[in-house]
Amino acid sequence: MVSTTLVAALVLALAIGWKLSLVCIATIPVLLGCGFFRFYMLAHFQRRSKTAYEQSASYASEAISAIRTVASLTREHDVLAQYQRSLAAQQRASLISILKSSILYAASQSLLFLAFALGFWYGGTLIGKHEYDMFQFFVCFSAIIFGAQSAGSVFSFAPDMGKAHQAAAELKTLFDRKPVVDTWSSDGERLDSVDGTIEFRDVHFRYPTRPEQPVLRGLNLTVRPGQYVALVGASGCGKSTTIALLERFYDPIVGGVYIDGKEISSLNVNEYRSYIALVSQEPTLYQGSIKENILLGANHEVTDEAVEFACKEANIYDFILSLPDGFNTVVGSKGTLLSGGQKQRIAIARALIRDPKILLLDEATSALDSESEHVVQAALDKAAKGRTTIAVAHRLSTIQRADIIYVFDQGRIVEEGTHSDLMRKNGRYAELVNLQSLEKNR
Repeated sequence: MVSTTLVAALVLALAIGWKLSLVCIATIPVLLGCGFFRFYMLAHFQRRSKTAYEQSASYASEAISAIRTVASLTREHDVLAQYQRSLAAQQRASLISILKSSILYAASQSLLFLAFALGFWYGGTLIGKHEYDMFQFFVCFSAIIFGAQSAGSVFSFAPDMGKAHQAAAELKTLFDRKPVVDTWSSDGERLDSVDGTIEFRDVHFRYPTRPEQPVLRGLNLTVRPGQYVALVGASGCGKSTTIALLERFYDPIVGGVYIDGKEISSLNVNEYRSYIALVSQEPTLYQGSIKENILLGANHEVTDEAVEFACKEANIYDFILSLPDGFNTVVGSKGTLLSGGQKQRIAIARALIRDPKILLLDEATSALDSESEHVVQAALDKAAKGRTTIAVAHRLSTIQRADIIYVFDQGRIVEEGTHSDLMRKNGRYAELVNLQSLEKNR
């Protein structure tokens, strides 16, 4: 619409009086340029302020979420001062940008009146020489100046255009992202059933955020259907990474992870994960009731009897019944109204409700006291029966009954066997057991 108005005005003015039209046309790029530069400055300001405010908001959110730690260290004033400094820095930078934008806007407005003055002066000169009459003067002057003014009005929306430009750029970045593991994709082979044979074949892996630090260096291990397998070793040797690769949160750089002889990267992600359940070290509960949290693990319709059975298997059923509201008891944000052992057993029930073929336990008892550990470990032992189970453990007393124990060291398996076999070898595993025994006896 703006382009049509401007082109029509130029054609009409040139047809009536080309001399005055050319003089007035010369002012159009200046007017449009000022408006464009204001738009550019505002768009740049939006990008910079978004980055700055993202950093300050992230800092404030992190401090608030860990307010107990901040309060215990008496660092409230430091946190507030740091937040204020980040805002003050952005305010100073914004002031310069706003001044530049305002100057350009003022220039665009003042140049409009200078264009009026130029048109009247030259038009008056032509009328004085009797080259143009009043009709030609007003048609040429009005058509071009007001046509250009109409085109320049587009840039009056410069603030909104700046925001829209930034929003469009973010949306494009979001839409252009291609996740390596796409959970929305319907591609990949679908499995009718899973026996539970798991293989890692010469797997090498580095985290994308630390590409210079190898985590797994040629990992080879095999888990048979129904086996209870334990992964042990020092911190940072690759145990939890093995679980993450098995869940296909990442893909290995070299080698492959296979289930029942099929590489998991060739399978449909959601279909594959429906056969797996994970119980992590820090269970995550969500705002809502106990029953709602347990039902989050279901990948199909389940009955109340199935929920009760999963709770009995997780050794949490009697505790739930002892609560005034039973299964409708609200757990609070992140499960803050429950103890660590209670949250862990609800997480186990949530894992069992999906009846997984493969159960993954990532240090599921390491953060619990001895009494809670005993109860949770009993629930885990019961849950592991009839399933392929892989457990990561720091407390070696919890995995002594494992069918096979793999000992990790710097991303490789250095020993494997049962607890008694490994103790007779008197190697790395025996060293770990002795260290923990010494710590207990101190």
